[in-house]
Amino acid sequence: MQRRHSAMLAGLAVVALTVGVGCPEEAPPSKTTSPAKPTSAATAKATASAAAKVDAPAAAAGNGTIKGVAKFEGKAPEMKVPAKRKDAEFCKTKEVKYNAVLVKDGKLADVLVRIENGGVKGKFDAPKDHAVIEQKDCMYLPRVQGMVAEQSLDIKNPDGTAHNVHTYKGAETWFNQAQPKGSDAIAKEMSDSGVVKFQCDIHPWMRGFVVVTDHPFYAVTKEDGSFEIPKVPAGKYNVEAWHSQFGWKKGSVEVADGKPATWDISYSDKDAEPAENKDELKGLF
Repeated sequence: MQRRHSAMLAGLAVVALTVGVGCPEEAPPSKTTSPAKPTSAATAKATASAAAKVDAPAAAAGNGTIKGVAKFEGKAPEMKVPAKRKDAEFCKTKEVKYNAVLVKDGKLADVLVRIENGGVKGKFDAPKDHAVIEQKDCMYLPRVQGMVAEQSLDIKNPDGTAHNVHTYKGAETWFNQAQPKGSDAIAKEMSDSGVVKFQCDIHPWMRGFVVVTDHPFYAVTKEDGSFEIPKVPAGKYNVEAWHSQFGWKKGSVEVADGKPATWDISYSDKDAEPAENKDELKGLF
């Protein structure tokens, strides 16, 4: 009996010792968050695109001006009545005279002058007002105009005959659409910077051009060759001029607030025809 009692005491001592030492206590579970989901290629692309589209700061209004004159030296090609006008029932009654090269007193009209595309800091929203091209008396009017990228264009046909609006970006057709008399305007957004050529396939002497830029600092020379670009922020700029028959000219100006900067452009009969318009005067007379 005493032996059994001793054994029980020994067992209790072992249990007590075991409880006293015990197992190391587990640390409380830390606060966890859901694991990050892997980014898909589409999500990554969308994120990068969103980052790239952060709006640039709006450009500050300027108080400078770029002005000048487009001059022409040499013998200008004679502008005649298109030979095919006599075959067009409606157009043969109109005073149609081709207008690719308009020189008066040594000055050249219809030259698009601008600060080079991408050459002005800041963000420029497209004007809400639509630009307009009319097919009037069997001619595109205006022949040359500038627009801001993403601006809308309305192409109208007030003539009493059908026309065809065939447009080119470089040598590639952009769109080609018939426009019967009395039809609604064709509405397009000029989204890409560059030169867009308009031609009527029915009356091939009908040609017009829109020069699209990412800012509003451009002008077209008048009949006396003069141009003026207002509200230009002060700074140094590369400028350029474009004529449908004689191509591009480059230059540079420095604009100060409240003062006009002058850039005169000089073309001549020796200027090479731009490759994209080498047919400008061929087959028309």
